Amino acid sequence: MKCTVFISIFSLLMITQLLLYWHVTLKNNKYLLIVLFDGFRWDYLNRTETPHFKSIINNGVYATEGLNNEFVTSTLTNHWSIVTGLHPESHGIIENEMFDEEINKTYIPLYRDKNAHNDPRYYDTGVEPIWVTNQLQRADGRSGSIMWWGAENEVKGIRPTYHMPLDLNVDYYFRIDEMIRWFTLSKPINLGLLYFSEPDHTAHLSGPDSENVTQMIKYADDLVGYLIKQLKDKDLIDTMDVIITSDHGFASVSRTRLINLDKFVDPNLYHMVHYTPVAAIIPNKGMEEEVYNKLKEHSEQNHFQVYKKSELPERLHYKHNKRVTPIIAIADITYSFISRMPEDNFTQAGNHGYDNKYHDMHPFFMAFGPSFKQNVKVKTFFSVDLYPLMCHLLNIVPQPNNGSMDNVAVLLEDEQSHTGSIYSASYLIYLLIIAVIILVFTSFNYGYRKCPFNPKISTTRYYSQLPS
Repeated sequence: MKCTVFISIFSLLMITQLLLYWHVTLKNNKYLLIVLFDGFRWDYLNRTETPHFKSIINNGVYATEGLNNEFVTSTLTNHWSIVTGLHPESHGIIENEMFDEEINKTYIPLYRDKNAHNDPRYYDTGVEPIWVTNQLQRADGRSGSIMWWGAENEVKGIRPTYHMPLDLNVDYYFRIDEMIRWFTLSKPINLGLLYFSEPDHTAHLSGPDSENVTQMIKYADDLVGYLIKQLKDKDLIDTMDVIITSDHGFASVSRTRLINLDKFVDPNLYHMVHYTPVAAIIPNKGMEEEVYNKLKEHSEQNHFQVYKKSELPERLHYKHNKRVTPIIAIADITYSFISRMPEDNFTQAGNHGYDNKYHDMHPFFMAFGPSFKQNVKVKTFFSVDLYPLMCHLLNIVPQPNNGSMDNVAVLLEDEQSHTGSIYSASYLIYLLIIAVIILVFTSFNYGYRKCPFNPKISTTRYYSQLPS
């Protein structure tokens, strides 16, 4: 009798896990698309009519005050935080330009030099972006990236299944068409990452408050309208979760608000990896105290702060990384550093990268699809929270990260079931195998001594039930 109960319990466990596996598989028969408009500030939608964005707000979820993004509020840093859920000090992409002593070469972003050959170790640090996790954990995990920063690099020996490299001349509508094509292949992707360089490019040239940027906001709205139409035409709209966001906001800058560091310290005493608005400074050997003290002396009256690496505020989640330079100077918002150049050579009208405490540095966020509630607004959350949210939508187990699913669960239709609901197919298969081994062992052990069943019956049937 005890044997029968014991075997029944294990049989029930097997059946339960199989049902759970089938439930998760059916439930997760959805796709995820991440759309990022570079430099789309949290409040841009208040400036002009955007019917397609407004439709998403009414039929999806929306952060009314945008996202709390990462310092530095730059493009590469925040792209990598979104797809890893990590602060810059943990993932290592600390700026658009950076220097690693072990690599002994400055990282040059492709927008500065499209032919730059950067050492793969800058990105391949043991951190796992979401497309790698998607392709490792799911048998049907296939990812597509269109110009997403960082996706051009091999990480853990893996790149996205499909990848369109950075080319700012590629038509935006063509990018959408290509992404839709990947989602409709015979073996489609289940994760897409789609990047647009506007309105960032225009805001740098014309300023974030310019009419040119307003036109770019309207253009972004047109693109979203086209995307939604394509999703409907290809019968993807009912199975596609779409997140639309940005990496950072923007602030106006001008020649009237320049901080010429050469007035305070001899530029021959240091090397600067990144100039503005965060100056990453490597003093010459033996010159750290002199360079730091001279900058510190003039900082408070000249609209910037200066820190030794060890002094950087913990709230920035920045200083605990080997790539952070010995001295960091941070300009107040709207101010810019210059060095070794005349003021007339400064041509920017807008910039980002400032302290993320400034609201103007924050990006926007909205989402829609079968997994999201409708007409739900939240005030804000952290950009690193997007990572566990995306993992939940893809039904993959997140890697260690700084985000929190609790912060974004309110956005989901299955709000109450997010905790502990993420299972991977491999995990379930392993659990089933263990259960079957114990069941078979127990059956033989008790069968020969106590259980009234024929020991000659083959146990192959137990293994034939395992999912392939």
